[in-house]
Amino acid sequence: MYKILAKTLFLGKRVIYMPTCHSTNDIAANMLEKPDNQEGIVIVTDNQTSGKGQRGNVWHSEPGLNLTFSIILKPNTLQIKHQFNLNMMASLAVSDMLKELLPTEEVKVKWPNDVYVNEKKISGILIENTLKPPFLEYAVVGIGLNVNQERFGSDKATSMKRISRQDHSLPELFELLIFSLEKRYMQLKSREYPLLKTDYMTHLIGFRHSRRFRSEYEFEGVIEDVSEEGKLLINIKGQRKAFDLKEITFL
Repeated sequence: MYKILAKTLFLGKRVIYMPTCHSTNDIAANMLEKPDNQEGIVIVTDNQTSGKGQRGNVWHSEPGLNLTFSIILKPNTLQIKHQFNLNMMASLAVSDMLKELLPTEEVKVKWPNDVYVNEKKISGILIENTLKPPFLEYAVVGIGLNVNQERFGSDKATSMKRISRQDHSLPELFELLIFSLEKRYMQLKSREYPLLKTDYMTHLIGFRHSRRFRSEYEFEGVIEDVSEEGKLLINIKGQRKAFDLKEITFL
């Protein structure tokens, strides 16, 4: 079903397909313990029973209807302090593909790396890094993309089929997305951090617009920037404050 990819340079040259697994990220992480692991290995499944999301959440996906995979990267020239570039790279890769296939829709990124179409979540990304200070050693990038699923437990979620009103081939989307990931990853490998940052901020939900958030209390603020470490920088009544992942919720 999922073939070795011919159009990429090194991503997806080994594809491990599992009809069912608990977590593609966990399986990829276990592979890092083996001496023969290679950059670009992809673990893809039709049914992930214990998928993980940001903040310890669970990623729910109906079996056989969506893309769920993890890819092993070796960004070993990327300094730990620059690791948020991986989040920007991955979310932009998903956005690039969606903009190409859904050209009339609004594709945005919700900090740190969820992808939204028309203000509804269509993709979640979980990146787990192995460190070898001062650099990263490995990164496992897990991506869930809602493709042909139509029913969700929340009205804040959507899928490609919901938007386009047609079914999409999972193997074809898989190939397109890995190709898109490689293009953005090559920018990261070339240390084109300013380009990634500029594109990311252009796509960021709430950038330079007033909106409501919840931290210790509800407040209104304007996203002004994202720090080098990946913290969200919000202007609140003329004062800039930095928030980490578990410190703030979008309302």
